[in-house]
Parts: sequence; structure tokens; C-alpha cells
Amino acid sequence: MGTTTRTATDGQQRAFFLWTIAGTSLIVAAAAGAAIVEVFTGTADAGTFVWGMIGMAALLESMVLFAVGLRLRHRYLNQVQSYDSRGDYLPDDGSRRPKIPLLGDGQATPNITNQSLGGN
Repeated sequence: MGTTTRTATDGQQRAFFLWTIAGTSLIVAAAAGAAIVEVFTGTADAGTFVWGMIGMAALLESMVLFAVGLRLRHRYLNQVQSYDSRGDYLPDDGSRRPKIPLLGDGQATPNITNQSLGGN
């Protein structure tokens, strides 16, 4: 049971990790935005040209990492969930209601309280 759950969770965590790196690279690309424009217009000096190339590489890297993260997330969401990959049942809290784990790593619990809808 542990390997299936761990693999599924790792797939989603890897996607989020890649998106974090992609966002950081996008910040670098945004900082080099003016240099990138000058490289494309042909008015960049040597330092601006280097900074523009770094910015273009960071922009390309962020797009690739975002796409790879989307692919990992898509694969995670389309994988068949079974009782083995859902995780263990949650501990009994004495309410005599079954605590079925949510799909995924089984650590999340629903944040729902059954309150009366009446005006009492």
C-alpha cells in the first residue's frame, strides 16, 4: 500500500515543485524584460545582450518547467485510484460515522460540520 500512495503523492509534489522553480525563473525573465526587448530590436550593448540572453533562457526554462509540471499533474489526476492508493481509514472519533479518506495521500480530512439548517 505504501508504494502506490507514495508514488501518487510524489507525482503531485513534483509538479508543484516544478511550478515553483518555473515561477522563480519567470521572475528573472521579468527582471530582464527590457534587455530582452533591446536584444530583439538590436540596440543592446554587450552587458545588456548577456542579460537579455539570460532573461530569454529563464523565460524558456519557465515555460518548459510549467509544461512538464502540467504533464505530471495530468498523469496524477488520470491515474486510477484504488483502496490501496487512497490511504488508511482515519481514526475513529467516537461519532460512529465512517471516516473514509479522501483520494490522494489519505491525510486530508473534510472540513464539514453537520449543522442544523433550521432556525433553532
